[in-house]
Amino acid sequence: MMENSKKASTNSMNAQALNEQQRSLSIYEDQKERARNPNPKVRMDLACDPTTLPEILYFLAEDSVDEVRRHVALNENSPRQADLLLTRDKDGTIRQELAAKIARLTPELPEDRRTTLYKLTVQALEILAEDQVVRIREILSQALKNVASAPPHVIMTLARDPILTVSSPILEFSPVLSDSDLLEIIQSNPIQGALKAICRRKSLEESLSEAIVKAGDEATIAELLSNKSAQIREDTLDFIIDRASDQMPWHEPLAMRPKLSPRAVQRIASFVAMNLLDRMQKRLDLNDEVMVAMAEAVEQRLAKDTHKKLEQPEWANTDNLDETIAKMYKSGTLTGSALEEALAKGEKRFVILGLSVLSGISSDTVNNIIANRNAKAVIALTWKAGLKPHFASQLQSQLVGLSPKDMVRISDGRWPMSPGDMQWHLDFYKA
Repeated sequence: MMENSKKASTNSMNAQALNEQQRSLSIYEDQKERARNPNPKVRMDLACDPTTLPEILYFLAEDSVDEVRRHVALNENSPRQADLLLTRDKDGTIRQELAAKIARLTPELPEDRRTTLYKLTVQALEILAEDQVVRIREILSQALKNVASAPPHVIMTLARDPILTVSSPILEFSPVLSDSDLLEIIQSNPIQGALKAICRRKSLEESLSEAIVKAGDEATIAELLSNKSAQIREDTLDFIIDRASDQMPWHEPLAMRPKLSPRAVQRIASFVAMNLLDRMQKRLDLNDEVMVAMAEAVEQRLAKDTHKKLEQPEWANTDNLDETIAKMYKSGTLTGSALEEALAKGEKRFVILGLSVLSGISSDTVNNIIANRNAKAVIALTWKAGLKPHFASQLQSQLVGLSPKDMVRISDGRWPMSPGDMQWHLDFYKA
């Protein structure tokens, strides 16, 4: 009786297996028939169905209708072999959808890199990371920037991308990039803006900060100083401070750097503006030794500034301003600093005549530019006078009286127009 019971159970199991096999075959035949249906809507519905069999989705990945292939790309259950086919699809929008999906699924990859799934996923990402469509590479970069398990080779490809919107998120955030990877990129003369992205990384190591200072421009060093979590060696900071007095964008981030030494505080306090000096004095994160050094530096600075003011000529009260400016020009003291000083005092006539002499443009033309309140012409005049770009912003607001919305903004210490364009604006106003 027991044997009969076992036989009945075995027969039942065999029957269930047979039914399941027949059911699977029936589903396969049904989906295969629908995959060949001449109606694209039927094939689209099949392509987006999460229960569609992998082999059917693979077949649909080569469908002649774009929308069918797009639904295969969007289907998270598509086999990676189908995704790999779609990485070279002629339709860029399909590749975009695919890039977003694969990047989204990458954190769920198995840790074992020997698996077929891992290898095929990496292969697909490698192809997409070099896609000719920038938007596809941007999608990958944004999706993978914080993924610790992202394939290193793909991350390095994106980090070296010639388009900043692709490389910047990876350079700034990716935990996959090692210090040696970053050092290699820093020393490889990367695209403009790449170093600034690295400067923004959290807890940047001292060796990387040093390499950035050696390789970077003024704007890059300003970005590095602004990152309070970046580690900067004392000798590297000294190197920066040695060159900082004429670099206005460095002053504020230098003054606000954490963990400044007494020596660094005294050196910084010797050249930053008084408002920054006041902010330094109000910092609560500096120890007693540093605060004593600060007090001494402030006392020395005030004494020096008082003495300097007593020596400065009273340009406003001179009756022979033209002669004064001519003498200053001949002696080399008609500098950007002299004009900034005069502008700060409201001595507009001195500034106008000084701009005229330095630029070689008649004072009538200079007055004409100012009267017309043309921001671009003011920038061109500053350039022609051999002054620095940041002074053009001061002239727009303080000399011409333009509101912020009417000003042409100067960024990264660079002229916003080409020399040819600036010369055109000057020629337009010549009297």
